[in-house]
Amino acid sequence: MNSWKWIWRTTAALSAAATLLLAVGFGYGAKELMFPQPNGVNTDASADAPLTRRSPSVEEDGYRIVAIGDSLAKGTGDTTGQGFARRTAALLDNGTEREVRFLNNLGINGMTTRQLLGELDEPGLRYVLKEANLILLSIGANDLFQGGAALQIGAAAPDTAALDRVLPEAAKRLGEVLDELRSINPSARIVYVGLYNPFGDIDTLREQGDRGITEWNAQASARISEGDNMTLVPTFDLFQRNPAAYLSFDHFHPNSAGYERIAERIVQGLE
Repeated sequence: MNSWKWIWRTTAALSAAATLLLAVGFGYGAKELMFPQPNGVNTDASADAPLTRRSPSVEEDGYRIVAIGDSLAKGTGDTTGQGFARRTAALLDNGTEREVRFLNNLGINGMTTRQLLGELDEPGLRYVLKEANLILLSIGANDLFQGGAALQIGAAAPDTAALDRVLPEAAKRLGEVLDELRSINPSARIVYVGLYNPFGDIDTLREQGDRGITEWNAQASARISEGDNMTLVPTFDLFQRNPAAYLSFDHFHPNSAGYERIAERIVQGLE
């Protein structure tokens, strides 16, 4: 009888431990999906290397792609982990005979224009950007909407007055980011991914979001039109009619289908 009790207790303990491990694993997986760790550049290893100070590569027989910016550049919300950056590379690889190389994804969750300006001083990051001839940039959403925290933590979304306060300085910093990217790499094609309204299907937030995003995209477009070899890829319309179909479960980032639509729009803009 005692042996049966021991077996029963041992089995129960093992079952409880397995359940705990499963719960921890699920929680970790969910965290990685919403807040994946960036594939950072090893700046310590490359900071003193002569290559960090060399001129950009000049071979133009293929695509050398780098993504930089916020969580959209990173691909947060895409269950495949590809985001629009790797999906763009895949579409180009399938649609052209030119060699396509995806060099690095420098997107960081929560990145703002101010933070990105600081990151652009990093020697290792600059080295990677110098090697690219196609730079995919996503930035600005966190300046306007705090990375979707309004929905994720239940706080009030930014109102019109708040957007009016932050937008002019954020748009100015976007211009500074574009100038710095051009300084780092004078010849690369720079593709800026325009913003969409993640609150388009929420009646109480739609109007404020549409107004702020429309103004941001207009200022970004005006600034990019002044630059050399720069393109703004619009995404506002992709999410306007049925945002739920293209947003991930956090209701802020695109899902896999949303990222695919953005990648298709990027490739169309390169033609």
